[in-house]
Amino acid sequence: MEGIFITLHAAASVVCWFITAAGATFAVFSRRIEDTVTERVGLVAIAMGAIGTGCRIIKQGWISEGGLFISAALAFYVCAVFWKHWKRVPGSNADKRG
Repeated sequence: MEGIFITLHAAASVVCWFITAAGATFAVFSRRIEDTVTERVGLVAIAMGAIGTGCRIIKQGWISEGGLFISAALAFYVCAVFWKHWKRVPGSNADKRG
């Protein structure tokens, strides 16, 4: 039974890391998000680190409690930022131009 929980734990962590990587990659190439070059370089580093961590989990089976929580937190943050910029939520800075 413990093997099932470890597998679910690893799968959830990998999915969250790949969501984080996809969101960071989307932000780098998006024309709707106005970032500086330095911010885009930082997002590339986040995407590369997230992909590397996800692949390491798949290849080596490396998981930790902290890793799952940080991957979930980053994935939720990426989804929230994506939603804000996609829908242009009123009252946020996303709907103001200049």
